[in-house]
Amino acid sequence: MKTIKKTDTVIIGAGFSGLYLAHHLIVGGKRDFLIVAPDIQTVSDKSYFNIRSRGVKQTSLRESMRIAGYGKSNKQLVSVFVNNIDDELTYLSHLIKMKPSYLGAIVANPKSLLNKIRKESRFSRVYAEVLSVQKKRLYTEVLTNEGIIHCKKVVFCFGGLRARLSEKFVDEKVGSNLFKVAKDIGCAVMYQDLVMKHPFYSKGVCIPSDDLYNFDFVDDKSKRLELTHHLVGAHNAHHRFDDICREYQRTVKRYAINGDKIIELDIEPHFVLGGIQINKRGETKVSNIYALGECAYGVHGKGRLGGGSIGEILVMSRVVAQQILN
Repeated sequence: MKTIKKTDTVIIGAGFSGLYLAHHLIVGGKRDFLIVAPDIQTVSDKSYFNIRSRGVKQTSLRESMRIAGYGKSNKQLVSVFVNNIDDELTYLSHLIKMKPSYLGAIVANPKSLLNKIRKESRFSRVYAEVLSVQKKRLYTEVLTNEGIIHCKKVVFCFGGLRARLSEKFVDEKVGSNLFKVAKDIGCAVMYQDLVMKHPFYSKGVCIPSDDLYNFDFVDDKSKRLELTHHLVGAHNAHHRFDDICREYQRTVKRYAINGDKIIELDIEPHFVLGGIQINKRGETKVSNIYALGECAYGVHGKGRLGGGSIGEILVMSRVVAQQILN
């Protein structure tokens, strides 16, 4: 196959983490990189439209992350996240209107930020699916279905759920399991808890818990689901998905009700727990190979904290960018 281009860095993934990393590289003066994604339709608008109020106060998030890091190998990484989230939210607030005391607070105009990053990185994006990554003596070879890219550094920024459950995403034309690609070049891949289940799906569509704030939660016998009702009302559901799913298991069906509006809820796979193991600098155990976002393993403990994923990307995008820029 032909060589498409030689570049310094290849970013594999064009969702939130890939684009936000690209933004930091451009701000740092770096232009010599490529963003690689399966096709133009997979550049995820959803990443930015879902930066909305999780209702998770930073103080609550910090305490939860500290607990997640105790006694686990990811303690240093959790400390990086906890100690830097305030600065990253302050930085992001210059680009979009948000409430700095909340993680992922409501974005006034999410598309403007998405378009800004797209415009900054459009000249260096290749729409192609990665088939393999191989370390050579003087460079790293990234094989895509459009050709070969030679580079020095690779950052895996793909959506982990799509890689693990690729058969569920046939419309997005995702064929390769990028976890296997990472493992084949020597990265440690940790499948600690395969897939995180989200309790607020209806007819295959994920409903943010914020959108259910004014709803009551009942089972098929009209008995209130007390824990779910309390956690959603306290804006803390994302920290307790496992507990909510356990409460669901005691029911046949469950519903969110607000007046005449009735939504039947179900549990569906939402994102992957575990992934490509990284250290506090976003590095894998293979030199010049990094991982960021949903595909990375380390910031979560036994269960990745829902609502923490946006903050993880905000912090680790800058951390990884610093390694690439140095």
